[in-house]
Amino acid sequence: MKKVALFFQLTPFEGGINSSRYNKLSKCAIDSFKKFHPDFEIHYVTDENFTKYSSEWKYYDVYDHLGLLRYILAYELMLKYNINKLILLGSDTITCDRLDEFIDYNDDVLATLNYPNQDGTEFWETPYYNTQLPNGKVIQDSANLNADVICFNNPAALKRIIDLTIKHFTHFAEQGGLNELAWVDKSFNVKVVDGPYPLSKVSYNARSKGVYGTEMIINGKLAKYGPPLDGTPSPTLSFYVKDNKLFTQDHKQIKVFHYIEGLGVQDENTFISKVNNIHTWFNQETKDFFTNYCNCSDFFLKPFTI
Repeated sequence: MKKVALFFQLTPFEGGINSSRYNKLSKCAIDSFKKFHPDFEIHYVTDENFTKYSSEWKYYDVYDHLGLLRYILAYELMLKYNINKLILLGSDTITCDRLDEFIDYNDDVLATLNYPNQDGTEFWETPYYNTQLPNGKVIQDSANLNADVICFNNPAALKRIIDLTIKHFTHFAEQGGLNELAWVDKSFNVKVVDGPYPLSKVSYNARSKGVYGTEMIINGKLAKYGPPLDGTPSPTLSFYVKDNKLFTQDHKQIKVFHYIEGLGVQDENTFISKVNNIHTWFNQETKDFFTNYCNCSDFFLKPFTI
C-alpha cells in the first residue's frame, strides 16, 4: 500500500502575502506528523514548488481558489503515483499521535468534524446526528464536515468532490463539495472518524477547541462572538496529558489539533497577533507535550515572529 501525507504552504495568487510567514507553522505540522508516521511518504507543496506539481496535471486546470486547488493536486497525485491512501493536512495542524482511524479504515473518504454549527446552500445542508448517550438521553449534534483534515482511499471519490465543488461553487468551495458528497450525493462512502462527537473517543479537527467558530478564544478566555471577553477560561486550557496522549476536558484523545483561525486571509500584523494569541490557549502541560512529544519546539518555546 502506497501511503502519502500531503501538506500545503500556498498563498493566494494575488495579495502580496509572503509565504515564509508560515514556515514555523508548517515545520511543526510536518515534524509532528513525521514523529508518528515514519512509514508515510510526505509531499510538501509551497509557492516555490507548486509550478512543478501543476505543470504535470492531466485532468484539471489550475483554479484560483486555494482549497479547491489542494483537492485537485491531491487527486492528480493519487493517480500519478498510484496512491491508495492519502492524508491531507494543512500547515495549521499539530499531529498528536498515530492517526489509526485514518490508517486502519479504508472507506472511500475518511472525514472529520467541523465546528458544531449548521451550514448549507441550495445544494446541500449539514444534518444533525441524533445521539443516544449511555444515560439514555438523546441529543442532537452537528454533522458538519471540515475539509482541511481528511483522508482519501479512493481517487474517484475525491474527483466527485472536486466536480461537485466546481458544478455548485459557493464560498464553501471544497468543503461544500465534501458535505454535498457525504449528505446529499452519497455516491461514495464517507466515514466520519470522530463523529458522532458525543460518543467519540477521539478528536481530529475543530471540536477539541470547544467553541463554535474563529476568534472565540482570546488570551486564553472565551469570547462569545469575538471581543469583548466574557471571562470564562477556554476549554483548551483544560487539556491534559496521560500516558503520553493529549486529551480534551471531556476525555477525548486529540489525534490532530487544528487551529482554524482564518490565518490565510490576514495581513502580516494580524497574522502575527493571531498566532501569538494561539499560544495563550494552552496550559504548560499541553505546551510541553507539543514541544517535547510532537517535535514543535520552534513554535511554542518563544513568541512568534516573522
